[in-house]
Amino acid sequence: MDIWKINLKFSDGTVNELELYDAKAYFNGYLRLKRSYFLRLVKAIKMTKKYTTGRAIESVIGPDAKEWIENAWMLLLIKDNEKKNPFWILIQREKDLSGLLIAIGPKSFAEYNNSNILEAKRDIKRLINYIVAYLTKFNCSVLLPNYLS
Repeated sequence: MDIWKINLKFSDGTVNELELYDAKAYFNGYLRLKRSYFLRLVKAIKMTKKYTTGRAIESVIGPDAKEWIENAWMLLLIKDNEKKNPFWILIQREKDLSGLLIAIGPKSFAEYNNSNILEAKRDIKRLINYIVAYLTKFNCSVLLPNYLS
């Protein structure tokens, strides 16, 4: 599986690097998320204190070692409150305000979903929709690039 590296630098100076796995293998390309999805996500963030936003993405390095610095990235760090499982989703926003699901993580989530691609597609799509529908089930941090003001 191809790896994306996300370098995070938080406002308190904390630095971290995450490895996510290319979503192209699951969808034979990148899954397009409609603009309406992001509108529902913004509404969810406003409705609950369990969902937060912040800036922390310093850079994104693709599987081809190309560094993507000033792109419209979103990194969703999600934790299931019941099962305590973490899920990471890297999204690249498009000019038309839709988005592409670029990578997923952590490794345990990517490997679990790699065992049966058809079921993985369904599980990933379901999780993406559950995030905006079942607000009490998850804690979610939406991280944006540091260069944004």
